[in-house]
Amino acid sequence: MSYLDGLQQCVDSLQISIGTLSSSIDTLESGIHDFPRIKHILKVQRHFNLISEDELSARQAKFEEIVKPILSKAFQRLEDSISSLQRQEDSLKTKYELQEARLDMLKNRPATSAFSVTTESSEQLKAIIAKRQKLVYTLERYTLQLQQKRGH
Repeated sequence: MSYLDGLQQCVDSLQISIGTLSSSIDTLESGIHDFPRIKHILKVQRHFNLISEDELSARQAKFEEIVKPILSKAFQRLEDSISSLQRQEDSLKTKYELQEARLDMLKNRPATSAFSVTTESSEQLKAIIAKRQKLVYTLERYTLQLQQKRGH
């Protein structure tokens, strides 16, 4: 009877396997009836356009090619403007210092003498005084410019 016992064990094992398969099928059927919803949930949607790294590099290079000259030109104009304003500022400072020195000189100038002069000699005297003031002004300007060059 060992042969029959072996067959009986096979039948029992087969029945257990059939029961397991039946319960698995029932479980799968309960999961499959909701398949359209799961399909919709698992569906992949592209929200962004993806581009390759080569295409990205090409677009970056093109962008740089367009923007760099514009920025370089703008920076050059900015630097030129700054240097122009710096020169203008230096010029105005020099002019201010010269005018201030000239004003101080005029304030410290001794009063003219009280002797009488004729009209002709008066005009000559005025011309000589004007020439002297121009020379003093020029000398002061050169002196201040020399001091500024040594100071900078």
